[in-house]
Amino acid sequence: AGASSHQPASAAAAVRLFSLTNKFALNNHRDNRSTTSKVVHLVRHAEGTHNLSEEESKLPAHFDATLTPRGVEQCERLALRTKDLRVDAVLVSPLTRCLETSRLSFPHLHDVDVDPSNDKNALVPFVAHEEWRETVNYLCDCRRPTCVLEESYPRVSFGRLAHDHDPIWARYEKMHGSYADHTSMRESNDPDHLYKRAHSAWRALLDRPERNLALVGHSAFFMHMFTPLFEELEGVVQYEDDGVRDLMTAGRFDNCELRSVLVDIPI
Repeated sequence: AGASSHQPASAAAAVRLFSLTNKFALNNHRDNRSTTSKVVHLVRHAEGTHNLSEEESKLPAHFDATLTPRGVEQCERLALRTKDLRVDAVLVSPLTRCLETSRLSFPHLHDVDVDPSNDKNALVPFVAHEEWRETVNYLCDCRRPTCVLEESYPRVSFGRLAHDHDPIWARYEKMHGSYADHTSMRESNDPDHLYKRAHSAWRALLDRPERNLALVGHSAFFMHMFTPLFEELEGVVQYEDDGVRDLMTAGRFDNCELRSVLVDIPI
């Protein structure tokens, strides 16, 4: 189904994005003249098994796809860069490929022994956000139950996940039937829902108390916000300088690619 020619009636204001070379915006952030701005390091997950073949990616064998050996190596290379970033919290999609990418790409934050008596050594939180997961089309985009994820990733907080089982897959299974009944796209043919989820994702990020965040997410969901195919998705973000526009519209994120921006609330 194609996109209609309107934005949702409840259209929200666009989140503002600035480049980190925008000295005015960056100085306002550093000097706390803008108390709502955040530096956000966006990372696409490393190579997953579903990335090896577009056709095979749709098969049940890639349910909640995991990383390939090459994907693990990509994370190890990225970790050499992330150790120099200031990161106060890591937000992550609850899909396995993102959880693994966050663990392996930020090992200096994830694999830390903490003295609970010393507040200065408090753990940097890793927080799963349902809002930031991939567009839900195929079984590779379906997540495992929360109780299973909690056991596999004890360092990650899953408290924001309201349901044990995947609520977005359940939504589209109710609309279209099981994978056997409907093997084509699901959420990507529902731009109004994508628009609402995109704004919900940014609200969740901007509501965080930390001012320097890492976000591990997905190429297609990023694309729907930064270079949208649907008219409904236009205006989720607003580019405030040419540098950030060039950065975020340069094409879809590669596996384990990092792009850093300054984000602020709508005026």
